[in-house]
Amino acid sequence: MSKHPTALCANQAVTLGGIQNALMMLMGEIYEHMDEGHDPAPTHNDCAAWGDGLSWLIKSIGRVRDELREVQS
Repeated sequence: MSKHPTALCANQAVTLGGIQNALMMLMGEIYEHMDEGHDPAPTHNDCAAWGDGLSWLIKSIGRVRDELREVQS
């Protein structure tokens, strides 16, 4: 077995771990905001922050997808 697939799998595990951690942080922020008893309607800054987080997640998932496609070809 070549080292390339092994290295790729290790890289994917790290990438997916980062995505998982980001999702957990976003969930924590949502729950913390809800527990504080604030108005449930998000502010403009809240929306921008969530958008930035989602953007990072989308890009990360795209990198994983692209690497998997590269291996398949």
